[in-house]
Amino acid sequence: MLLEFRYYNFLKFCFTYSILLLLFLCLQTLTFADVFSTDNNNNNNQESAIKNNLTNSINKNFIDTSDGANKNNSIHQNQTLNEQKIKIVAAGDFGCRPVAQNNIKQIEMQKPDIFLVLGDLSYEPSMDCWYIMTKELDSKIKIAIGNHEDEEEKLKGGSKELKDSLLKHYDLPNSYYSFDYGNVHFLVLDTQLEFSIDVFKILEEEEEGGGGEKYEKNKDDESNKPDAKYYTTTLKDLLAKHKIKGEIPPFHLINEEVLVKDVPVDTEQYRFVVNDLEKANNNSSIDWIVVMFHKPFYSSLTSHSQEYIMREKYQPLFDKYGVDIVLQAHNHMYDRTLPLQFNPQNISNPIVDDSNNTNKFFNPEGSIYSVIGLGGRSSHIFLNQPGYVVEQHNGFGFLSIEINGKELDAKYYDIGYKCKEQKLKESHLEEGDFTIYEMSSCKNDKNKDDLQIIDHYSISK
Repeated sequence: MLLEFRYYNFLKFCFTYSILLLLFLCLQTLTFADVFSTDNNNNNNQESAIKNNLTNSINKNFIDTSDGANKNNSIHQNQTLNEQKIKIVAAGDFGCRPVAQNNIKQIEMQKPDIFLVLGDLSYEPSMDCWYIMTKELDSKIKIAIGNHEDEEEKLKGGSKELKDSLLKHYDLPNSYYSFDYGNVHFLVLDTQLEFSIDVFKILEEEEEGGGGEKYEKNKDDESNKPDAKYYTTTLKDLLAKHKIKGEIPPFHLINEEVLVKDVPVDTEQYRFVVNDLEKANNNSSIDWIVVMFHKPFYSSLTSHSQEYIMREKYQPLFDKYGVDIVLQAHNHMYDRTLPLQFNPQNISNPIVDDSNNTNKFFNPEGSIYSVIGLGGRSSHIFLNQPGYVVEQHNGFGFLSIEINGKELDAKYYDIGYKCKEQKLKESHLEEGDFTIYEMSSCKNDKNKDDLQIIDHYSISK
C-alpha cells in the first residue's frame, strides 16, 4: 500500500513537472518571438531614420524645362545636390590666353555646381582650345551663344559651324533653352537671334562683308507687303521711334539710312520665353529665376552699347514673371545695377528700386542686371556710369553666387592680374578700340594668396 502511494506521488510529480516544463518552453518561445519582432521594428525605425536624414542631400538630375521633341536631350549630368545650397559661377568673353586659363583654374577651385558661360568662348575658328581648357568643368557648363560663335563675326572666325559644335558638345536642344536646378530656374537666351544695334558700328562698316549688311533689305522685297510679319525702315527712323538715338554715341553707328528690319515681338524665341517664365513663376518649388545671355540690355557704356530694343521686348516679361537676376557679357568689364523695372514712358530710364541699400535687398522690385565680361580676353575702358549702376570694375575675374533656400549671396572675385595700361587716344575710341591693357604684359600677382572681393550683394525673400 505504501509502495503504491509512493508510486502515485512519483507519477503526480512527473506530470506536474512536465506541465511546468511545457509552460516554461511556451513562455520562452513567446519571449524570443517578441524580441525578434522588437529587433525588426528597431531595424525598420533605424532604416526610416537614415532615409529621413538623407532627404536633405539627394541624387538629382538637371531638369530640362524646354518644350518639344528634344525636351530631355540637354540633360545627362547626374549631380549630388544639397537642395538647401547651390553654388553658381558666371563669366563671359574668355578666349584661350593665359589670363583666361588662370581664370578657369580659379573657377575650378570654387567647385561650382553650375558654371554659366555668357558667350564669346574661344575667339577662334575652332572650339578645341576651349574644350581642352575647360575639360574639368565640362559636365557643369551651360552656355549662351555670343557674337564670336556666330556669322556676325565671320571675318574673325565666327560661323554656324562653331554654334553647331557648341550645341552638340553640350547636348543642347537649341541655342535658347531652360533648366531647373534645385529651387532655381535658369533661362538662357540667344541674343544673336534678335535685332542688335551693336552691329552698326563703324568698325563693322570698314570690314568688307561684315556687320550691318546682314540687316539690309531691298525696298521692293516681300517685307513691305501689307500682311508681312515685319517691315523695313531706316536705322534713323527706328532709333527715333524708340527715342534712343541720343543715348548712342556717333562712333557706334554707321549710315543711318541703312535699311533694317523692324523686328516683331512674336518670334519663336519670344514665345518660348513667355511660356517658360510663366511656368517657372507658377511653380511652387521654384524660389529663384536667373536669366542669362550675351549682349547686355543694361550696361555702362564702353565698346558696345546697351541693347535698347531687346530691352523693350523682354524686360516687361522679366518684370511680370519675377526674374531675380540677369547675367550678361559682351562688354569686357564688370558692373552691377540696382533692381530695375522697365519704364514704358522712357526706355532709356528704367524704374529703380532704391528702397534698399546698394548691397542688401529684401524682396526688391525688379531684376538686378550684371555684366561679367572679364573672362580673360581683354579689359575695356568705362565711358560713363549710369545712375542705376552701383559697381564698376575692369579687373579679370568671375561672379560667384551661392543660393541657400531663400537667401542669395553674390560676390565678384578679381583673380589678381597686373597689366600695363595703354594710353588710349580719342582716335582709338572712334575706331572702336577700347582695350585698356596690353594683354601680353598681364602677369599674375604672386603676392596675393587670396582672391579679392570687389563687389558683394545679397537678396532675401
